[in-house]
Amino acid sequence: MKLVFRPVHKPAEEFAEVTRPPISRTMETYLEMHSFGFPDRPTAANLPVSVRLAAVGKLIHERLSILSDVLRRLENIGWDVHTQGDLVVVLNTLSLEDGWAVLRREGISDHIMGLLEKGSDALPPNGLAGGGETTEVGTPGFGEY
Repeated sequence: MKLVFRPVHKPAEEFAEVTRPPISRTMETYLEMHSFGFPDRPTAANLPVSVRLAAVGKLIHERLSILSDVLRRLENIGWDVHTQGDLVVVLNTLSLEDGWAVLRREGISDHIMGLLEKGSDALPPNGLAGGGETTEVGTPGFGEY
């Protein structure tokens, strides 16, 4: 089984992601709070660079926190985790179904769905048990699986 992650994306993608619809309520609130001092109350369409940069930092921090926790758990169960250029690649000798069963058992299968990049092994045909029948992998706008 092979999983591929891109911890940090191209700057243009990161800048675009903070305002790509649908914007979460948490991000809307964050943008509003950081735009408070501007007289024209910027919207997602016309954010000052300083506010956009702060939002990018927040997104990257959240993504790296989740990814580092997931990778630590995979390293602890003996999966091979290594970097390959801009990517983090996770390998093991398990079949696709067995690998996803381990991810479910470890409680991390749902956490990685939005983080997987092209090149990752697809979900088994029956999706994620207990997490719905997920068919899409990846964060829209990023490496889309």
